[in-house]
Amino acid sequence: MESHRQEHPVMTALPRRQAGITALGFLILATILGLVGFGGIKLAPLYIQKMRIGTVLQDLKEELDGTGAASGTLRRTLVQRLYVEGVRVEPEDIVVTPTNVGYTVSIQYDNQTSFIADISFLVAVDEQIEIRR
Repeated sequence: MESHRQEHPVMTALPRRQAGITALGFLILATILGLVGFGGIKLAPLYIQKMRIGTVLQDLKEELDGTGAASGTLRRTLVQRLYVEGVRVEPEDIVVTPTNVGYTVSIQYDNQTSFIADISFLVAVDEQIEIRR
């Protein structure tokens, strides 16, 4: 019949390739993902607070820019708005500095949270706006 075909011996079953992840690999992966997730959970409130401060400062600028507000009014309004937003800032962290055209309002402080044992995360907040008189 067909002379170009040669008979081959019956092939033995090939070794089955491994697929998936081992229990040890899964534990390592779960530990790494767990630590990253836990770090995200610990850092999220700090960044939300930082964004709230930026929003409060922008709202303060929109409301009081060009109204001739005094330094005390700026500070009092800022502290009230931060309180309403649930942001706790020490009074010495809020600096109102007079300039030639108005005031520079800045909030600078470090916000720290513990992570694991002696490891902590530190978020530095440094927000500032210029309000014209």
